[in-house]
Amino acid sequence: MGVTRVLVRNGKRLQVKVPSGTRTGETVLLRNALDDTDGIEGDILIRVRIEAGQGQPGVQAVSDATFEAEVLKSPLPALVDFWAPWCGPCRALALVTERLAGEYAGRVKFFKLNVDENPLASSKYQVTSIPTVLLFNQGRIADMSVGAVSEQDLKSRIEALLGRS
Repeated sequence: MGVTRVLVRNGKRLQVKVPSGTRTGETVLLRNALDDTDGIEGDILIRVRIEAGQGQPGVQAVSDATFEAEVLKSPLPALVDFWAPWCGPCRALALVTERLAGEYAGRVKFFKLNVDENPLASSKYQVTSIPTVLLFNQGRIADMSVGAVSEQDLKSRIEALLGRS
């Protein structure tokens, strides 16, 4: 299986099949792809970014402008990871939320909010340390964790939330 996408390189279209199970950030080898795009022998390495809604569950970016519609009005419980690109523990937690997004697909929506670019939501929910994870249910905060937490701890919080839903 997998997802088929069209890439453009040097003005030439190249149809690529991303294998199922490929996660964001992984590198995929496209054998002999340079022949199609550049007319020379060689492979192309691409780093994959899988957006939610592209055949794979994932963590969606949310902003101050979309927070209410995406998170607060979500029919499913929602997890929001407040993060920043310069934060090392945030990057570690992002790997955990990516895995859990796949595991809880269809039961919980997963979001990330860059606090540097979205100060309104951060301020409204008094996020002063990152990473901070807020779990929402029916538009209200149901649980919160601050700092890098283990995958098991986050799963326990999600399971408790789903038990209350």
